[in-house]
Amino acid sequence: MQQRLISIAAFALLASQAWAAAATDDAPAADTAAAATPPPAAPSATADPAKAECFARHEEAQVARRQGHLLEARAWLRQCASATCIGIVRADCIEWLAEVERAIPSLVITARARGADLVDVKVIIDKQPVTARLTGAALDLDPGAHQLRFESPPWPAVERTILVSEGVKDRPIDVEFAPVAPPTAPVAAPPTAPFFAPPDRLDYVLAGTAAAGLATSITFGIWALWSRSNLDSCAPFCTDEDTNPVRAKLIVADVALGVSVVSLAIVFLHMRAPADSRQARTGTPLVFASPTAGAIGWGGAF
Repeated sequence: MQQRLISIAAFALLASQAWAAAATDDAPAADTAAAATPPPAAPSATADPAKAECFARHEEAQVARRQGHLLEARAWLRQCASATCIGIVRADCIEWLAEVERAIPSLVITARARGADLVDVKVIIDKQPVTARLTGAALDLDPGAHQLRFESPPWPAVERTILVSEGVKDRPIDVEFAPVAPPTAPVAAPPTAPFFAPPDRLDYVLAGTAAAGLATSITFGIWALWSRSNLDSCAPFCTDEDTNPVRAKLIVADVALGVSVVSLAIVFLHMRAPADSRQARTGTPLVFASPTAGAIGWGGAF
């Protein structure tokens, strides 16, 4: 009985020693497996495509702004200022967006033709079509020099080069395709030509001739009448010698009267002629009378 108990105790001791040895051999293997397993990676910004896009827009906006491309910078800043971006990036973009908005210049374009406003106007800036119709709204531009072209058929196109300054808002640009036609002055009626042209040298000469002829006619007429009254003493037996002097005086009176009438008629017609058709004449007129021939007249060059 005693021997049986000792055997059981020995068996139990050997079993306990074998179990302890097995536990010692398994511990290094467990530690090696734990060391070989890598720890889980910490999350990073590059692992999220949306966050990577925010960082890219953040950098592109800064580059565009430094280069003076404010419209491009505004577009990038609007993207990185959205709620999907992380807080620090979004805060920068919101602040920079407000600054860029204040710095972007703008134009307000109006067009006219013959004093009337035009709406169907195609606007081309730096060879790039911007709008085909004017609405009165402002057009944003990058600062700097720009080539503008305005087209509105059938009027000829208008081109203009302007320098746009940063921060200048709503700069007015007035385009005149066709100026207002100046008021036409009423056509003045040609001045009425006077009934008589101003007398010239020939008119004075002819008037003098007419006066001299009239005076001669009156003088010889009175003389002839006086001489005829002296013939009563010989009537009715007066000879030709008695009557010829009276007849000569009457002839001279008639001729002088005719010269006076003709001279006055020439003066009338000459002063009624157009001024540009009248020619000046030089010379001294010669008035002559021939009582013996019974004639009076004028001559010379005029």
